[in-house]
Amino acid sequence: MSDTDKKNIQDYQLPVSYLPRRMVQVPGFRPPKIAKANRLKHPAVCSREDENEFRSAGVLLEALAIEARAWSEKLPPSFRPAIVAILHGGVQVQVRTLAQVSFDGIRIEGTMGEEIPCSLLAHQDTIQLICHAVELDEHADEEEERAKNPIGFIWADHDEEI
Repeated sequence: MSDTDKKNIQDYQLPVSYLPRRMVQVPGFRPPKIAKANRLKHPAVCSREDENEFRSAGVLLEALAIEARAWSEKLPPSFRPAIVAILHGGVQVQVRTLAQVSFDGIRIEGTMGEEIPCSLLAHQDTIQLICHAVELDEHADEEEERAKNPIGFIWADHDEEI
């Protein structure tokens, strides 16, 4: 095998690495504390069915929406929350929309790498979701910039955009 072939294979095997390129420090920002208002309410006494429902992907998405909302309220005006999904093998997806598609399945729509659009289905146990801050371009139209990177959440009974 030639050196060129080896380099091409190595380049192909490198995971898409979004995080080191886009993570920014937000001056004076501390992530929201885990206050009782920001937590999901688990019933004190519940049936086996209710207990299982609490483990659903919908509850995971609801907890993530609460977290993104809390970040949104505390960030300076020139920043907005964003979510990155990290999948098995290190693939990273900049999330645009998360939807519950089954009891424990999630559909992730977004972009990866060089703004390559993607849509994938994953079991909630196979992904890690990271909430972080993205700085808005100060020279761009503010409304257009905020609309460019929404985070959408879709449940069976309602939708929400943060």
